[in-house]
Amino acid sequence: MFWGLILAFYVLFFGRRTENYSLTLFFVGLLMPVTIGTTYFVNYVLIPRYLMRDRYGLFVLYFIYTLLGSVFLETVIALLTFIIMAELSIKSMSPASIDIIFLLTSLLLVIFFASGIKMLLHWKKSKEDYQQLMREKVETELKFLKTQLNPHFLFNTLNNLYYLATIKSDKAAEAILCLSDMLDYILKEGKTAVVPLDRELKHLRNYVDLELLRYEDRAHVKIDVIGKPEPHNIGPMMLITLMENSFKHGLTKAAENQWINMTVRCNDEQVNISIVNGRKDIINGHGIGMENLRSQLKHLFGERFELKIEDDVPEKFGIDLTIHKEK
Repeated sequence: MFWGLILAFYVLFFGRRTENYSLTLFFVGLLMPVTIGTTYFVNYVLIPRYLMRDRYGLFVLYFIYTLLGSVFLETVIALLTFIIMAELSIKSMSPASIDIIFLLTSLLLVIFFASGIKMLLHWKKSKEDYQQLMREKVETELKFLKTQLNPHFLFNTLNNLYYLATIKSDKAAEAILCLSDMLDYILKEGKTAVVPLDRELKHLRNYVDLELLRYEDRAHVKIDVIGKPEPHNIGPMMLITLMENSFKHGLTKAAENQWINMTVRCNDEQVNISIVNGRKDIINGHGIGMENLRSQLKHLFGERFELKIEDDVPEKFGIDLTIHKEK
């Protein structure tokens, strides 16, 4: 279709003055194979082999050789055609078709036009391939973060079960049921990028109940939900990471005030999660869990989240997370 349109354009263009389109078609048709061959050689040999591989010097050199060879062939064809047609009807042909320089320049412009289309298509495909590669990279990194997070959580949970077993607590059976429910949640929801916030909150309460089995009345955990969490989504295990961090640093034997307060505020535009726990001393660093949380938030929400850590008060540690809904 492309070459048919090119041929029709030049026949109409060169034969417009004399309207002798049959002779113009014959003459242009003789030169078209050279133009077609040159175009495909540039697009499918020189560009992929040299230009796309940043071998610019060789590309320019071979491109000049190719153009010189094409001009030579078309000049020979044009001269032979004029000799054969000299005693026939060459006078009836369009003056533009007899002007060798004009004709060859016009035909060679097709090479640059087709090469431009080839480069545009290559750029479009490269852009799509890059976007696909970035999507696969984000998915791979997100899966890696989840594989880090879940074993970390399971390790702490199994430690709790071990503690209950050593003291022969009757609450061990309840703990196993809670763990079973959480594992079911991880297997079903952990494979998705985001989960409903209300589902994550239910899972969070199971986690808190399991953790509090070992503290009995020595710790206090309060979870307040303001607004409707149903329209909002969050990454799986994110709330667990926040609560796990508070249990680790807030409900320790060294802490005098063993308490954790979490508030989840939801509205039409955003969800805000604030968690504060008491502690005894300032602890440098927040562990791998918080680093994974920040990376997971960046992968899932881009610039639509704000994560603040309040670490300047000796008796208190707080984390404030805001996730804006996508517009």
